[in-house]
Amino acid sequence: MSVSHRKIRSRSQKIRLALSFALLIVVLAALWVSVRAVMARDELIGAVPLARTISATAIAADGTDISPDVAELQDRASSAASLTSDPIWRAAELVPFAGQNLTAFRQAASMIDEVASEALPPLVELAQTFTLDSFAPKDGAFDLAPLIAAAPSLSTASGVLASVDAQASTIDTTGTIPQISEAVDQLVGLVAETKSVVDSLDTAAALLPPMLGATEPRKYLLFSLSNAELRSTGGIPGAIAVVNVDNGKLTLGELSSAAGILKFDEEALMLTESEKTLFGDSLGRYMLDVTSTPEFSRTGEIAQAMWQQETGQLVDGIVALDPVALSYILRATGPVEAGAGITLTPDNAAKVLFSDVYSMFADPVEQDAFFGGVTAQIFSAMTNGAADAPTLVKALTEGATENRIHVWSARDDEQTRISTTRLAGTVPISSESHTAFGVYFNDSTGAKMDYYLSSAIGIASGVCRNDGRPNFEIQVKLKSDAPADAATGLPRYVTGGDPVYATGSGVDAGNIRTNIYVYAPAGSVPYSAQIDGTEYVFVASEDGDHSVAGITVELTPQQTSTVTMRFVGLAGAASAVELQHTPMVSPTVTSLDNALDCASLPSEGEQTGASALHLPGLNTQVAGS
Repeated sequence: MSVSHRKIRSRSQKIRLALSFALLIVVLAALWVSVRAVMARDELIGAVPLARTISATAIAADGTDISPDVAELQDRASSAASLTSDPIWRAAELVPFAGQNLTAFRQAASMIDEVASEALPPLVELAQTFTLDSFAPKDGAFDLAPLIAAAPSLSTASGVLASVDAQASTIDTTGTIPQISEAVDQLVGLVAETKSVVDSLDTAAALLPPMLGATEPRKYLLFSLSNAELRSTGGIPGAIAVVNVDNGKLTLGELSSAAGILKFDEEALMLTESEKTLFGDSLGRYMLDVTSTPEFSRTGEIAQAMWQQETGQLVDGIVALDPVALSYILRATGPVEAGAGITLTPDNAAKVLFSDVYSMFADPVEQDAFFGGVTAQIFSAMTNGAADAPTLVKALTEGATENRIHVWSARDDEQTRISTTRLAGTVPISSESHTAFGVYFNDSTGAKMDYYLSSAIGIASGVCRNDGRPNFEIQVKLKSDAPADAATGLPRYVTGGDPVYATGSGVDAGNIRTNIYVYAPAGSVPYSAQIDGTEYVFVASEDGDHSVAGITVELTPQQTSTVTMRFVGLAGAASAVELQHTPMVSPTVTSLDNALDCASLPSEGEQTGASALHLPGLNTQVAGS
């Protein structure tokens, strides 16, 4: 063999040896990363239920020691972060395709580690210093000290979670394998859930002490709403109570009623042209109509102005709740004696307050007195220390979730915090992931017939246009469950047929007339309104950050009608939808994210909104009579 051949052979052997060694390194690195990935996955899988338990225990605030769970979660999260951040793992992230999966997994593990190491320790401190029982009112007073002490810990945790949540939104799972994308989505969702819990606690700790008079006395109006006569945020204000608060101590002051406050000659607070178009000037002139707008902050401003003009008192805020929410509260307080031989329980409260009271008392003055007495009794039961604190918190949470409890503060900084909660009673704002709609009802009967009204709301969406703008179809089904002989069989005050208290609404006794408003994102175009398949003109306006269409429907006893409103959305609007609606006596059935039948729509050229008719108040345009 020649020298040249030996050199070539030797060089080939060296190359093969180098390639074999390189291949061995790659195999070992792949094995290393794979083993560590499995170990990290197991740690994170074990961390998820721990984190959920910790969050649930923290919000329960029952004194349970969460430090062992937090310690285990920290160990698991730290281990997962360490397993996914060594130099070999980081180098493997440069490999096409595989690298995308490794990067996303490392970022998720790092995210959970930050939550465990920085956000959860303050919750351990909170669990050791604060319980719901320690905050529960006793002898009419809340002990604010535990909540004030908890505020710094919650603020720290909330800040960390806000930062981590922002990081979570940057994790890119595009092109990753399902096992990675699903795991990352689960961890990102876990961060969002934890953030929601901590934010709620942080908001409570920031708001409750000052609103309960920790720094100065406060005065609030408490509205008892009646869904038997619907308004957008639930119902008309019935009984009104003044609540005085000083350093956590609550006392009930003057009792009155919205009906007892006479019509103002001029608007108590200047209305916008949109508000006048949609609700008429009664929004600013009748206390009974201040809840016509679905924006409870606007209700608060107008009601505050009316009360000041009526009494000379400037209140610091408004709290409103309906009889269904009261029935939830009774679960915590136990039954209360309401007078007239009636004991209110969670099971009978709604029926008594929505319906029976109008049969028992023909005179509205007596009705208002009864409602005022109920308010006083439940207020006393809530504040005398007899209520079960965890059950009360659950009741208030359920009421707020169903849009049955609203709070407005006259302090801008407090209202800003309230606006992030379900208590705000605000029309929902659309996001990148969801297009938000509000469907609201205002009674136009001038009676108490809405106890017999039931509803169902469905929303369908789809891209049916050449320009790519989405179409939305909102269907609202209303049914009158009033007895066939309602006109003669029900009290005349309920049907609106009493000549002494008649409102001049022009509605036949026993019928139900309802103004329906659909709120869509600003820039959306309402172009069609049908009732039972027939086109009608409708009211259209812009109200703040929303495009609004409205129409009026009148039902005879046992009648059902379906209103269909159609909108063209903004380009790029999400097809998935969110919905908020007026809370009614009975639950509203909802059906969302339905696929729209594009063939059922008018041509693109007809989707212009040209049929909209601007009117000075909806009830001038009645359909379905």
